[in-house]
Amino acid sequence: MSNMMDQAAVDSRNSTFWSELCGTQFAKSLGVTDSSASSLKKFDDWYFAFYPYLFVHIPFEDMKGKDVLEIGLGYGTVSQRLAEVGALYRGLDIAPGPVAMVNHRLKQVGLDGQAQQGSILQAPFPDESFDYVVAIGCLHHTGDLFKALEECQRVLRPGGKLIFMVYYAYSYRRFYQARSETLKYMLREIFGFRGVVGLSAQAERAAYDANQAGEGAPHTDWVSIRSLRKLCRGYASFSGQTENIDNGVPFERSPPRRELLKSWIPRWFGLDLYATATK
Repeated sequence: MSNMMDQAAVDSRNSTFWSELCGTQFAKSLGVTDSSASSLKKFDDWYFAFYPYLFVHIPFEDMKGKDVLEIGLGYGTVSQRLAEVGALYRGLDIAPGPVAMVNHRLKQVGLDGQAQQGSILQAPFPDESFDYVVAIGCLHHTGDLFKALEECQRVLRPGGKLIFMVYYAYSYRRFYQARSETLKYMLREIFGFRGVVGLSAQAERAAYDANQAGEGAPHTDWVSIRSLRKLCRGYASFSGQTENIDNGVPFERSPPRRELLKSWIPRWFGLDLYATATK
């Protein structure tokens, strides 16, 4: 089977899987069962409280009046905040569900902007269209992280910034749940390899993203900071920092998550790698 056919299969599965909005199970736990403005605000308040470091990595206020593309829309929380601060907003998602949610959100509160369905691997935008590209928790699911990074660079204007999050290859969860694969990846990097962790098992993917049926995402990449820097070699500059921790294994008896977030663990072994690449 050709790589093109393989990618088409990943795209198709991603379109189906991610039509169930990322965050659906959290929304249900909050009692959010509709898409009214009040219900979505309840979800958004929880979301930004749960991920407080988003305000460190996404310079929302600097985006006023700027052309901003968001990739991977989920429940639309970041989307709406971008539009609220005055960004000239465009959204892109491979699945129809998130696109419909974001367009509903913007219309419901009278904000400008538009989301459309499509793949960042073939971004439906001309060269140098945007000042910022924001992609939180999306590019590692595309099936071709390097191609996604190249397309983001293509649609950015000179000096534009890609602000994104991908999963960190050396997180505490990877060492605990996929120790053998993680150590093999580490050894390969020691000998010069630069790239993502190879194909992963269903259980590994489901530990990070699972739908209501318990199925893991169709494709997930994990990557180190040094490898991600190499993948971003076409950009003028790159910086990255790990974030995030939970009270799952092995921290079930640890202090509450809000306290763990203040510890040294997320800075060294955090679940997520937040990065900024400047064209």
